[in-house]
Amino acid sequence: MSLTNGKAMVHKWLNGSSPTEVSLAPEHKLEIFKFYQEAAEKTKVHAWSQTTWILTLNAGIMVFSLSFFAEYRTAPAFLFIEVLSAGVGVVLSGFLIYLLYELGKHIRNYWTQSNRIAAGYAPLRRFVGEDNAKAAERPNYCAKYPAFCIRLQMLAALFVVAHVGWAIVLASIRIA
Repeated sequence: MSLTNGKAMVHKWLNGSSPTEVSLAPEHKLEIFKFYQEAAEKTKVHAWSQTTWILTLNAGIMVFSLSFFAEYRTAPAFLFIEVLSAGVGVVLSGFLIYLLYELGKHIRNYWTQSNRIAAGYAPLRRFVGEDNAKAAERPNYCAKYPAFCIRLQMLAALFVVAHVGWAIVLASIRIA
């Protein structure tokens, strides 16, 4: 089987054709399964890495804001700088929420494809679990959205609340 013909067969099989219509050699099924599983793992690592960096930066902005408040609360541009730093934190958190949403969609797609492959090849069924394999046999199957992405998005949303809340508190102090 040529590479081009093999890709076409895989594409046809993964997009709704039954495994009986398109047959792949067992070693091809295993390689494709490994590809999707490894891609999902790499994407998860990317999601965790991006979350760590962006939330660390957000925490640094919060520390800066608290420190700035302690030292310069009477400065004329104090409120502007505080609101600006809160805005940067909100934008970073919003970007992280969006990024995690996109990465979660990719992970879900990789899981969907690998589960479909495993459903059509008995030795791989135990790697995805019998329930997932049976579900993947349905033509409209889609794996669940990764729960860890939702939890990380909620954490980023808490940073949005913290930044906005701190800016409101500072504005009310400054105005009073």
